[in-house]
Amino acid sequence: FFFQNKGIHSDHKKSSNITMENSRGIQQLMEAEHSATKIVQEMREAKVERMKQAKVEAAEVVDKYRSDKESEFKAKASSTDISAESVVLEEQTAADVAQMKINFEKNKQDVIQMLLSHVTNVNIE
Repeated sequence: FFFQNKGIHSDHKKSSNITMENSRGIQQLMEAEHSATKIVQEMREAKVERMKQAKVEAAEVVDKYRSDKESEFKAKASSTDISAESVVLEEQTAADVAQMKINFEKNKQDVIQMLLSHVTNVNIE
């Protein structure tokens, strides 16, 4: 009887130890999951910060590029070469406009007559 009791008691101890080990294992898994969740959240936040910083840096690069190109354009626009080309282009444009006005006045009556003849001569077939 004494030996039998001892065997039962020892089996109970073993199952109690297994249950405690399982409980500790579950607790460790829960802690690991919590830790992993925290790490993932921190990484997401870091990624968002990096994206914000990249946008700021890109905006700075674009602004600097735009500023450089505007300065370059202003420098070229103020140079005498462009000014001379500009004067020639303006003179040529003025001459072209004057020629178009002459052609308009010369052909105005012919165009009016042509339009009137097409409007008044309706061909019904």
